[in-house]
Amino acid sequence: MKHLIKILIISTFFGCYSMYGIALQEEKSNFIPTQAHVDYKLKTTEGTAPHSIIFIIADGTGIGQYTVSYYTNGEFAPARFDHIGLVATHPNDGECSTSCKRVTDSAASGTALSAGQKTYNGAIAVDVDKNPVKTMLEWAQEKGMATGLVATSTVTHATPASFGAHVDYRKKEAEIAEQFAVADIDVILGGGKKFWPDSLISVYENRGGQFINDINATIDSERRLLGLFSDSGLEKVHNGREVSTTQMAKLALENLENNPNGFFVMIEESQVDWGGHSNSAEYIKGEMKSLNDLVNFTLDYQSTHPEVLVVLTADHECGGVAVHDGNNGDLDVRFTSDYHSANFVPIWSTGPGAAVFDAFMDNTEIGKRLIEYIQE
Repeated sequence: MKHLIKILIISTFFGCYSMYGIALQEEKSNFIPTQAHVDYKLKTTEGTAPHSIIFIIADGTGIGQYTVSYYTNGEFAPARFDHIGLVATHPNDGECSTSCKRVTDSAASGTALSAGQKTYNGAIAVDVDKNPVKTMLEWAQEKGMATGLVATSTVTHATPASFGAHVDYRKKEAEIAEQFAVADIDVILGGGKKFWPDSLISVYENRGGQFINDINATIDSERRLLGLFSDSGLEKVHNGREVSTTQMAKLALENLENNPNGFFVMIEESQVDWGGHSNSAEYIKGEMKSLNDLVNFTLDYQSTHPEVLVVLTADHECGGVAVHDGNNGDLDVRFTSDYHSANFVPIWSTGPGAAVFDAFMDNTEIGKRLIEYIQE
């Protein structure tokens, strides 16, 4: 009792007591000034060009999300990659000696990844002056490669849109769908039927495309393919998603791999980001399990197709996820916000040219290097 009274007196005197002990109160601020940053380039750009590229973007996925998956989803598939680096994701939004933003959205970061160029938040493959910038998918088309986009969001959402469309604001999904309908992308798979009215589907089909809403439909390999499996984004994994990312990836590769000039496909595990926005560890766990399955599938594919480069990164982190010990061995997953953070994200790679990504880099370096591989 005397010990308890002593503690209470001391804590009152110093004004600071916690479960970790008594500490002197410190005047502090969590708002700190910044400096103009350096956009770090790849240490080397020398590498054997791949014949084909599988580019996986795990939206909103930082070290915290990978940590959740490592401790909850069993085998950690990203450990199979041969190379790993670290990526800064800030946009070009404001004057960076005074007011520039360090936190990107998926449109600006998607454009950095697709075209190797910084832009403002909300921009879909346009520069800060709203002029179109050429994306790696468009470079691949020019090279005669087969091209594809896969997403668990709407296919017109910011990340896939940044590869195949050009608009000044990401919310113009109906306009993005109109551009996709005439863009000659060989395979588009995901959600978002609500942005594709029957009249637009007819435009797509009249230009030689095939529309499906069933992953098991019979496919005409001679036609471009549009598969929309949900009115909006696909169902959450932990709520019983019916069409998996891996199923869509498999269908995409079956329709792209026979092109003698190779293929480029971007596959987005879109909803890790939505789990961060929701501050839901359960949501993140399920989407990371889907990513685990996708990584295992694509690396198995790469092992039998050694001319293919597989790259996995994120457009940004979402939620400021941190992992702590909970009760009985459970995880206590905590969040700093319900929006994106400026935290660095990893990049993983295997295949021809993968070693160049063993570095700390600006996100535009990824886009620039993949475009160079396509052009070689």
